[in-house]
Amino acid sequence: MTNTIQSSFVQIISALLISLLSFSAVQATELSPELQTKLNIYKIKLTEWAKNPIIVKAVMRSNNSKTKMDNKTWQSLPASNAKVRALLSSKAGKRLLDWDKDKSLGKLFLRDNKGNFVAGSKKPAIFNISNRPAFTKAIRGKIWNSKKVKADPTTKLSSIQLSIPVRHSGKEIGILHTSILAN
Repeated sequence: MTNTIQSSFVQIISALLISLLSFSAVQATELSPELQTKLNIYKIKLTEWAKNPIIVKAVMRSNNSKTKMDNKTWQSLPASNAKVRALLSSKAGKRLLDWDKDKSLGKLFLRDNKGNFVAGSKKPAIFNISNRPAFTKAIRGKIWNSKKVKADPTTKLSSIQLSIPVRHSGKEIGILHTSILAN
């Protein structure tokens, strides 16, 4: 209980500090101050979620396996397909689905060090995002977010994208990716 209160207190203080420090950056972007504050809060939340042992273990397992999926094949699979269901119903998938009950999020995806889908709260439109900024920035250790509100490729809802590195022993091993709803 005490750890939960301390953790919540640290998250609130961190969100306030990030909001204060990013005030000038808010003015330079196309994000409203309210949306920028929401983004800052989710940067903290996803950073914590990316440390979860279930998440780290799933990424490590995926990094050590050979994937035989490409985007074209993935897009042709219905959400009811056994391969898709296995990724969505894994321990990591269930954890992401639980976190995705947050009404401010449109999706939560976990990806390995090659940009491949590992687990998620729903089936993503794209299996591998290795050439997209959401992956290329976060896998290099940077928190990345889109600068403009636009329709998410998976949910089709107006949102901003956010990616956080997943680390193990101080090394980036994958990413946690979400969309934060703009409305």
